[in-house]
Amino acid sequence: MTTSSQSASALSEPSSQTTYTTTRWARWLWWLVLAVLLVAAVAVGQHPRRGVDFRVYLTAAERFIEGTDLYRVSDGTMPFKYAPITAPLFIPFSLMPSRMAVALWNVGSILALIAVARLTRRAPHGAGEAPPWSWGPALATIALLPAFTFELFYGQVDVVMLLLVVVSALGAERGQVWRPGAAFAVAVLLKPPAALIGLFFLWRRHWKVIGATAVFGVLLCLPTLARYGWDGTLAQFQMWSETLARTTPPWVLSTNAQGLPTLFISLFYPGSLETPPGATITLAQLVALTVFLVGVAWARPGPADLLALCCLGVTLLSPLAWRANYVLAWPLVRAATEGRVRGNLTLIAVIAFIGTVFSDKGLGFDWSHDVMLMRPFALIYTALLIAALWQVRKQGSLSAMTPGDTLARLPRTLRGMRAS
Repeated sequence: MTTSSQSASALSEPSSQTTYTTTRWARWLWWLVLAVLLVAAVAVGQHPRRGVDFRVYLTAAERFIEGTDLYRVSDGTMPFKYAPITAPLFIPFSLMPSRMAVALWNVGSILALIAVARLTRRAPHGAGEAPPWSWGPALATIALLPAFTFELFYGQVDVVMLLLVVVSALGAERGQVWRPGAAFAVAVLLKPPAALIGLFFLWRRHWKVIGATAVFGVLLCLPTLARYGWDGTLAQFQMWSETLARTTPPWVLSTNAQGLPTLFISLFYPGSLETPPGATITLAQLVALTVFLVGVAWARPGPADLLALCCLGVTLLSPLAWRANYVLAWPLVRAATEGRVRGNLTLIAVIAFIGTVFSDKGLGFDWSHDVMLMRPFALIYTALLIAALWQVRKQGSLSAMTPGDTLARLPRTLRGMRAS
């Protein structure tokens, strides 16, 4: 070995050791965050007043077994607001004590997050691309910790839906048809706004997956048809429509509503207690969707960034979006964090700040009410969307810094995705 090569080897060994140590600490932080969430998941499930949203699904499953109406005005502020064909999916959970069911569901949500983290790793970097940052998953989860707290506190379905969406997209990219179709169909059942992921399949020309999704959608209707008959099923769908029409308008301008359509409506109903008409809500949704589609078409993102943008859009474009639903932004927050670009990290820090401080406990009820009417979550996540679109347009993917502090970009694909 020559003197120059010996010197290079001597310099690279400390660098490799430093990288290994940093990666190890990053993994420890990641598993520590997951451990905290796991403890919270189990603890929340044991509290009789927690997991109330998940208990709505359990109640619907019990009513399905009985063959009674799923939608009742007597349910008050906690009605079942999902399609009738969703109820049979939760029958297994309705057969066990509710505390155990909520705890298991929350634990399943944490396991789903772990799976999402594994599936959303970027492909090995090539020329002009920066390697992902090992601190990304942990820091992204910490930034969204308030949203995850709400997710577990109420027993919501967003993390499981996120996993289904990611599985369906990656399955389609790997040439599968029926598995991604089934996953996407169930995701849309859990929350209809997940249908926005259809943009990914259209953009990437996964026509067969779209067809398979439709087939599974029909198959998932069969249990409801068998239980209620044709007329009874139509009646349940009618009651579902009436429930949405009754409960959506009062929500849209409440302090909890933090989607882009609500932000648009607030421009014309600032601080108003007036309930907006249904046509206004529909128009706001269409405007928000149009803005999103134009932005995506302008940026022309690669598959990894397109999936992350669509996951954020599922929440951001919904008039029913609230703080917990923004766990769906996790893939984009992870990507923005892994890039290590100062502007992106600043946005992520603001997201963490808003999520932590802008709450009843952080500001007090009165201040929180006034601040939330400014739709801070819609504003900051719209800013993240715009920043991501701009970087993708300029760089071809989200901007990133190499370990040598040279501006590059993240790989355009996730592991297993096709490049074109």
